Parts: sequence; C-alpha cells; structure tokens
Amino acid sequence: MSLAKNAFYSAVQLLPIKMLQNGGLLLPYHHLVSNKDVPHIKHLYPFKNIRAFEQDLDYLLKHFTPVTLQDVITAVTSGQPLPARSFLITFDDGLREITENIAPLLLKKGVPAAFFLNSAFLDNKELFYKFKVSLIIEAIQTGNHSAAALAKLSTILGNQEELIPAIKRISYHNRQLAEEVGAALEISFTDYLKQQRPFMTLDEVGKLVQQGFAIGGHSVDHPYYSQLTLEEQLTQTRDSVNFLTEHFHIPYRAFAFPHTDAGVSRTFFETILEGPDPIDVIFGTANHKRDISPRILHRFNCERPAVSIGAAVKGILLYNRLQELRNKQVIVR
Repeated sequence: MSLAKNAFYSAVQLLPIKMLQNGGLLLPYHHLVSNKDVPHIKHLYPFKNIRAFEQDLDYLLKHFTPVTLQDVITAVTSGQPLPARSFLITFDDGLREITENIAPLLLKKGVPAAFFLNSAFLDNKELFYKFKVSLIIEAIQTGNHSAAALAKLSTILGNQEELIPAIKRISYHNRQLAEEVGAALEISFTDYLKQQRPFMTLDEVGKLVQQGFAIGGHSVDHPYYSQLTLEEQLTQTRDSVNFLTEHFHIPYRAFAFPHTDAGVSRTFFETILEGPDPIDVIFGTANHKRDISPRILHRFNCERPAVSIGAAVKGILLYNRLQELRNKQVIVR
C-alpha cells in the first residue's frame, strides 16, 4: 500500500464514526479468511486471519444493521427503504474456506451474507488461471530448478528477461501459458485440485443456501470483462447466474463482477437488467459510487490485513463524501 494511502487511513481513524455515517448501505467484500498459508493465493493478494475477521464482524454489528441480499433486491427493485446504516457483507470466488472459517463465524454472530460463485470452479473441476500463476511463482521461489528448466520457462513466455513479472502478466486470453509453464516445472494442477480442494463443492453451497445464505453468479471462469466482447460478457454473466438459479432453485438473480466493472458499456447493463431473464441486482467494485441504475451497487475491499476495519469503513465513507463534493460520485457509462 502506498504512503499516501497509509497516511489517509491513519488520519481517518481519528474521526468519529457518527460524523461520517450517512444512513446508506455499506457493502464490504472479501475473498478469503484463513489462519493458514494458501499457496494459490499467496502471490495474488493479502487476506485476514480468523480473529481479525471476527473483530470486523463485531465492529460492523456495533455500528451498522445487517441485511440480506433479498432485502437489498427488494429495496432496489421496489424502492422499499432499508434500515438506516445497514450493511451486507459479500464474498467472491467460492473458496473452500467459506465453509471452514467464514460461514461458521457468520452463523455465530447472526450475520447474513452473499457468496458470489464461478460456475466452472465449483466441485473443483477447474483451477482459476491466476491461482495457477500464484502456484508457479511459489514453485519458482521455493524450488531448486536447473538453469535449463528456467531457460525453458523463458522460452515459453517469449524470452522475457524478468521471469516473475512475465508470469504475473499471464492473462485470461493467454492462460494456456500457465499450463505450459506448470508442466515445465512438473506442477500438476489436476492433483492440486484433488488434494487441496480450493473451491467449494455443490453440496457445500447447497448447505449454505439451506442455512439462509444467499448466492449469486461471478462469471463462469473469472475473466476481466473489459477484455471480452459484449456477447462474451453477456454469456459469462447469464451462464453463471442461470446455473445457480436452476441448480439451487433460488428465486432471485444476482451477479457480482469478477475483478472490476471498469470499461463495461451501458449496453451491457441495459441488456442484462432489462433483456431476457434480467438480473435483479449487480455488484461492482467502484467503492460505493452511484451508477446508471439503482440496481447496480458498488462494493469496497475490506480484507486488507494492514487496514483495520474502523479505518476501512471510515475511509470509504469519507472518500464518498469527498467524491460528492467534487461531483465525481456518479459513474459515466
């Protein structure tokens, strides 16, 4: 995190929460909560441990009122107001730690939540290409590889001088490179899926639904939407949501963008919200900004261990006020 952000979060912690609360809906999101090392995520982003996450929940419950995804859908589709100073916590990617660490704490505290899932990854049928990237970096940093093996990696990646940065640049559209590099390093992603089970099973998701938690689509296999055609965007969205609604017989249709919604056109939103089988609510990651429809809501990252929950919440609330003063609180599509 930059020095400027560190200074901002340090300063904002001095402000009383009541001075910043605006009565609106707070939308924090996470991916993972764990006390263990997680190799397939280690080189992608930091995450909080179980104790820190429990402290987060206690803080949110002290200052805000929890609501369900269904409450939010009712509010955005009918105009029925939510309780003042409410929050909905959400989790992306459908990781195994949801059933092991996250859901038990949510149930203990009485906090509803929504989980956004990639249909291709459920039951550990496929490994997210960025998880492969993290595993490759871990293997390079911890293994003893010959000069010939590393030279082969360089050839696969286009003879780039900096190996790790080149691996990090593997994208959705050339994700087969991760398979080739993994094979060169004798990494079996198939074995990793079987042994480590990074994702939840369909049965585990079904149990979450039975426990009262909500679920929604998160695309089929987690691409950057700005790199897709409009038709690909629509297919990724509809297929992931349709799979969940049909398999689990849920009466609502919710979707959260993988990565970011930046660069997605107005046409996409108009089609997906008003076209055949419309989505009830869409979640982006633009830090609570307002969008072209009240059915598009924007969340903020709340999982950085270096930022306390108080600083993260106060920071997003102050940021929103500053954006409003600058007339930059509305997204232009």
